[in-house]
Amino acid sequence: MSQLSEFIAYNEDKKIVAVQGLGFVGGAMLAALSNAQDRVKNKPLYAVLGVDLSTPDGLSKIEAVNEGRPPIISSDPAMPLAFLKAKQQGNIFATTDMSVFGLADIVVVDIPFDVKKTADGYDVKLDLFLESVSELAQHINPSALVVVETTVPPGMTENYLYDIFKKVFKERDVDDKEFALAHSYERVMPGANYLSSITEYFRVYAGVNDASSERARIFLESFINTTDFPLTRLHKPAASEMAKVLENSYRALNIAFIQEWTEFAQASEVNLFSVLEAIRMRPTHHNIMSPGFGVGGYCLTKDALLADWASKEVHGIGLPLSCEGIRINDVMPLYTLQILKKLYGDLTQKHVTLLGVSYLNDVADTRYTPSEIFCNELEKEGAIVQLHDPYVADWHARSEKISNTLDDLKRLQHDVLILAVRHKLYCDLNVDQIVSFFPSVNCIVDANNILSEEKATTLRNMGIKVLGIGKGHWLCQSNPK
Repeated sequence: MSQLSEFIAYNEDKKIVAVQGLGFVGGAMLAALSNAQDRVKNKPLYAVLGVDLSTPDGLSKIEAVNEGRPPIISSDPAMPLAFLKAKQQGNIFATTDMSVFGLADIVVVDIPFDVKKTADGYDVKLDLFLESVSELAQHINPSALVVVETTVPPGMTENYLYDIFKKVFKERDVDDKEFALAHSYERVMPGANYLSSITEYFRVYAGVNDASSERARIFLESFINTTDFPLTRLHKPAASEMAKVLENSYRALNIAFIQEWTEFAQASEVNLFSVLEAIRMRPTHHNIMSPGFGVGGYCLTKDALLADWASKEVHGIGLPLSCEGIRINDVMPLYTLQILKKLYGDLTQKHVTLLGVSYLNDVADTRYTPSEIFCNELEKEGAIVQLHDPYVADWHARSEKISNTLDDLKRLQHDVLILAVRHKLYCDLNVDQIVSFFPSVNCIVDANNILSEEKATTLRNMGIKVLGIGKGHWLCQSNPK
């Protein structure tokens, strides 16, 4: 008997949920679903199948899941515990075999939807996503519930995916009257609260019809704490899809807005962080953004483009302001580079050490990280780039080695230190540790509000120039070594 057959036989009394795609969202969904409990019988509620491609990355994720490990590295201690528990319970299994979708009562779609940025705009890539959904439709039980979690252009579920399922079901000559399709976007944050961002957070959902919405509601309530985090049902999937891209576009545009003021404050030698704290005393402005190194990740860097595409494609309107926010954010890291060039003039052969490769603190996620454009442009200036990140072992965008321990850096030359990501490791560094790990450094640029005023003053008194993004007041306090 195969491992899959054994898995099905062992879990014959449970509903089967299949998760298509084992990335940052799919991995967290696997953990949440495999740990969902039948409160009456006091046992696991679901048998959970994870499905990914037979690529090196996909196979690595599958191997991790089947060994009882998370497919994605994070700082959340709940994730490894959840996968270990699921392994011990015997209710989780991962595979590349797409035919397992035919066994599932529920399928959660967590496959990526790509946008390629170009010199004159962007290109929305529909083909691979639609092909994956079509393959799902070839295998799925026609009475199953499909919940799309992937961030897609508004209208995708109703106008594209639903048609694919109906077309394929017709080709298969199967009755689709019991088929249910819904969109419900996640708000996953792959950091210290990675798992709870699935199980302990608000959800929006909408089905293509009332029956689909009702089945989606029952499913979501089975693994989300809806007592404290009630669900919000919208009137159609396009509304749920729009909610996701709108909330991320709002956040991205706020960041772009603050970038303008960061540059203004820097030129004015003003501490923008203290200005923002004063503004946040007003309740209506408590969520104003802060200066930083740049924007990365899968959502904020592209979601406005998905909305713009849908708006143009269907209504001929477009969202120029939201797209401008993306454009500003894409080049944010170059402002840190401008500060270095203004300070040194020529960066040729300067040893620049970047602390932080991931796009977000305390995660290993390098998707669209702002560190990429910064490093690429830094090299064009002739600088020698050195990388450190406690979480990222391999960064496909760069060929050089990434140090994972600070001790590795003691033997290197350091002219400039860039504090790019608010990893806890960096925030906890004291002055003695900084000068020990980077003994030759003569300039530190705090690009993400990592250094306190006290640390900066102490370092400055030691002859090290200290600058900060959003900390224009440091310009008049620092003197070159």
